[in-house]
Amino acid sequence: MLDRLIAALILGLGLGLGAMSPAAGAEDLLRLVGFGGVCADCDLSGKDLSGVAMHGASFPRADFTSANLSGAKISGTNFGRAIFKRADLSNATLMGSNMARCDLTGAKLDNIESRGSNLAYAILNGVEGEGAEFVGSNLSRARLTGAKLPHAVLDHSNFSYADLSGTEMPGASLRGARLFRVQLDGALLRDADFTRADLTGAEFGRANIAGAVFNQAILSGANLSKVKGLAPEQLAKACGDGATALPRGVAVQSCANAKWAGTAVRDTPTGFSYSFAFDMSDADRKAIASATRNAMRESQNALRKARIALAQALNDGSFPEIVIERDGQDLDWADPARKQTIQQRKIEQAMRALDGLELDNRRAQRALEAAIRSLEKAQMALRQASRDKELAGK
Repeated sequence: MLDRLIAALILGLGLGLGAMSPAAGAEDLLRLVGFGGVCADCDLSGKDLSGVAMHGASFPRADFTSANLSGAKISGTNFGRAIFKRADLSNATLMGSNMARCDLTGAKLDNIESRGSNLAYAILNGVEGEGAEFVGSNLSRARLTGAKLPHAVLDHSNFSYADLSGTEMPGASLRGARLFRVQLDGALLRDADFTRADLTGAEFGRANIAGAVFNQAILSGANLSKVKGLAPEQLAKACGDGATALPRGVAVQSCANAKWAGTAVRDTPTGFSYSFAFDMSDADRKAIASATRNAMRESQNALRKARIALAQALNDGSFPEIVIERDGQDLDWADPARKQTIQQRKIEQAMRALDGLELDNRRAQRALEAAIRSLEKAQMALRQASRDKELAGK
C-alpha cells in the first residue's frame, strides 16, 4: 500500500516523473493531490498545457517559457517568481492566485480573466493582451513598459509605483483603480476610463490622453503638464491640489472642495496621505472571496487525506508488488532488493517534493510538515527491515 501511495503522491506532486498505476482505493487521494499539485523549480518550458486546471497548486520558480496555457483554469495557485516568457495565457482564467515577481515578458494575454490575483513586482514588458481583464488585482511596482493592452479591463486594481511607460491601452477601463505615483510617460491612453481612479502623484509625461474620462478621479500631485490631447472639459469632474501640474489653460477643482472625493487627509512625516473606498460591486467581492476559500479548502483537504493515508499505510505494514508502466507495458520486479531500492527512491522523491513547497498558509504548512515526518518514519522502517533481513541471512 505504501509504495502505491507514494507513487500517487509523486504523480500528483512531481508532474512528469513517470506514469504509475495507483492501487484500488487510492484514486481519491490521487485525484485530490493532483488537484493541488506541487512542482517547485519545475521545467515546463514549451509544454502544451492548454485547458489545464490548477486549483490550490504551487509552482514556485517554475519555468513556463513558451508554454501553451491557453484556456487554463487557475485558482488559489502559487507561481511566486515563476517564468512565463512568451507563454500563451490567452483565454485563461486566473482567480485569487499569486504571480508576484513572475517574469511574463512577451506573454500572450488576449482575453485573460484575472480577479483578485497578486502580480506585485511582476515583469509584463511587451505583453499583448487584447481585452485582458485584471479586476481587483495587485500590480503594484509591476513593469509593463511597451505592453499592448487595448480595451483592457483593469477596474479596482492596484498599480501603485508601477511602470507603464509606453504602454498602449486605448479604450481601457481603469475605473476605481489605484495608480499612486505610477509612471505613464509615452503611454497611449486615448479614450481610457479613469472614473474614480486615484492618480495621486502620477507622472503622465508625454502620454496621449485624448478623449480619456476622469470623472471623480483624484489628481493630487499628478503631473500632466506635457500630456497630449487633453481638453479642459476632460477634468471638469476631477479634482487635484496645489501640486497638480497642468498644461496652460487647463484647470482642476480642489479635492478639498469635492465631497465625492471622500478623502481623509492627515499630516505625516513626509507630507499627506489620502484614503478612500473602492467602488467594487458585492458580486465581484464575493466571487474573489469564494474562489480563494474554495482553493484553500481543497488544498487543505488534500493534505489532510494524504497525511491520514500515510499513517494508515505505516500502521498497516503491508508492501504489495510494485507495478510501473513504461511504454504501455507493466513491469513487475520480483527481486526483493530491487523492490527495496525503488521504494526507498520513491520516498526520497516524495520528501523532496513536499520539502520544496512554498505556502504562506500556516495550517497547510503544518500539515505538510506532518506528512514529511510520516515519510521519514516510512523511510526508517524500510531501512530497519533491510537490516533485519541482512541479519537473518535472507
